[in-house]
Amino acid sequence: MRGMDLAEVVEATEANLMFELTKVAEPVRERMGISGRRFGRGVALSVRNDPSEFWSRAQGFGFDKPVTGELISEVLAFFRSEGTEVVNVQLAPEVLPDDWAGICRSHGLTEGPTVVKLARDAGPAEQPPTTLRIGPIKPADRAAWAAVQIEAFGFADDDGRIAEMLATINDLPEVTGYAAWDGDKLVATAALYVDGKVGQFVSAATLPEYRGRGAQSALLARRVEDAFAAGCRWIAADTGRPGDGEQNPSLNNLLRAGFKVLYDRPVWVWRQ
Repeated sequence: MRGMDLAEVVEATEANLMFELTKVAEPVRERMGISGRRFGRGVALSVRNDPSEFWSRAQGFGFDKPVTGELISEVLAFFRSEGTEVVNVQLAPEVLPDDWAGICRSHGLTEGPTVVKLARDAGPAEQPPTTLRIGPIKPADRAAWAAVQIEAFGFADDDGRIAEMLATINDLPEVTGYAAWDGDKLVATAALYVDGKVGQFVSAATLPEYRGRGAQSALLARRVEDAFAAGCRWIAADTGRPGDGEQNPSLNNLLRAGFKVLYDRPVWVWRQ
């Protein structure tokens, strides 16, 4: 598959996953203020009551119709109507128009952190050694699964609303949550979203005191194997671009697991 075609496939898969949040349990949607709208193949997800400023986003645009100032105006109008204060606009570099810098200036978009988008073929995977137990989570594990991510990512979540939303994601039929256990203690998390022939890896987090023990490498291998068994042809993942002279262990794990970098994708931040 050509690079542009693969970019379209993986961007659509990630956008579809984010839109799945509009299907979580109604009490969670109301508490988090979740709503969404599709603009062709692009997705706008508003999570109005998100204290972490992470979840509201616009992505998947530019493949079925060009990204223009008029399109960005329409998308941002949706977020204004929802009362969303912060939005993360994430567009593949291939779809950015020549006048993107001007569109950003006129709409108040500022460049934030950079995401590295990666992909690999699905296929059999060799399980790396680890002393931790690896496998899918059960319903009774969901609260602990969410709590690990809250701690590992440093989300601001004093009243537990993000943890509740994360736990509920496991109710979505296309999502499978995984974990690593040290005895009975859940210490690392991951998830697989299957969208037709594409699997998307998300929710990779490890408690600080358990990093370096092979949890994420083992969780990657298990999900590669399961995505292949589920009929996926490709697998996509993303992580943060490390700064100059810095290392991102998540990026290193993905590269060792056979993922290839497709492109860097800056996050463009809009504030109400």
